[in-house]
Amino acid sequence: MNTLTKQSPMMAQWSACKQKAKEALLLFRLGDFYEAFYDDAKNLSDAVDVTLTKRQGIPMSGVPAHAAEGYIEKLVEKGFLVAIAEQVEDPKMVKGLVKREVVRVVSPGTLLSSLPESDNNFFGCVCALNQTYALALLDLSTGELRVSEVNTLKELQDELTRRNPSEILLSAKDHQTFASVLKELPLRVTKKDPWHFDPQNGYNTLKNHFNVHSLDGYGLQGKTAAAAAAGALLSHVQEELALPTQHIQSIHFDELSSYMSIDQATQKNLELTEPLHKGGKNFTLLKLLDHTQTPMGARLFKGWLTHPLLSPHEIQKRQEGIEELQSLTTLKESLRPIRDLERLMMRISSGNASPKDLIALKVSL
Repeated sequence: MNTLTKQSPMMAQWSACKQKAKEALLLFRLGDFYEAFYDDAKNLSDAVDVTLTKRQGIPMSGVPAHAAEGYIEKLVEKGFLVAIAEQVEDPKMVKGLVKREVVRVVSPGTLLSSLPESDNNFFGCVCALNQTYALALLDLSTGELRVSEVNTLKELQDELTRRNPSEILLSAKDHQTFASVLKELPLRVTKKDPWHFDPQNGYNTLKNHFNVHSLDGYGLQGKTAAAAAAGALLSHVQEELALPTQHIQSIHFDELSSYMSIDQATQKNLELTEPLHKGGKNFTLLKLLDHTQTPMGARLFKGWLTHPLLSPHEIQKRQEGIEELQSLTTLKESLRPIRDLERLMMRISSGNASPKDLIALKVSL
């Protein structure tokens, strides 16, 4: 790396990646390390306590590639966006400098590892259109994409509390509209130009992604705000964050009128999923009732608990299904060894699987 100068081909390549990474801290792959330069190097050194050095006057610091995910998680926890620039050519097949490109940008809503098994990690998007407020939610770790519409900001705040996203995308022109709703929630907020939230763009993005001529089959007929929010979110993940989305194979429209309304204060006082006092994570209704055997079941049950059904017919159907499953006495033992298949398949399909992931898949099958 003694050839690293401002004018060198290597640094020209770094500059091109940094331009794409924008405000994100760029980790640039060099051999067995991810290196950071200039202000990124200082921020990396301060945030995760690695050595800051200089080479030909350029501040630099780095982390070993084999331990990079742990450092990335720490950076995200401390509020950084992290861009990853990888070698996209085989060094053995190239003469001279290996090409490098930004392959992903990591934020709170796009973390794929070290996630609590029983919780979704939702990346949210809110959109205001014609007196309607839409909330789109994407869990990249599982491929779950869902969207809903409400008529008041209070309803939106209640749904945000129930779903608990770690990051929110919104239009810059709507920031003041949603400020009162978002100020009490511990999440990262990203603002984008209003044209990203155009309903027609949203419809087109979704139709192209799902390869369909109409979104009516997904329950989105006439749901322009929902389409705008979901389309903007999907486009942001694909284009700005450079993340794979082929595992997102459907979108679910949540008809919130089908569920019991539980406002933010009631959710807190009932201790549905969070205790009133810190340190009492085990003392919640969810912890008491959750006897699911798989991570997928745990996430599903949490959604059921925070969204109680109103229809007697649907409640009866659910009860009958649970009764049928309980009668299968050997099912519990059969399910217990199954690991988190949704997240395993996502990591495998995106090329980010570790040997541990492959072993977990083998055990599950």
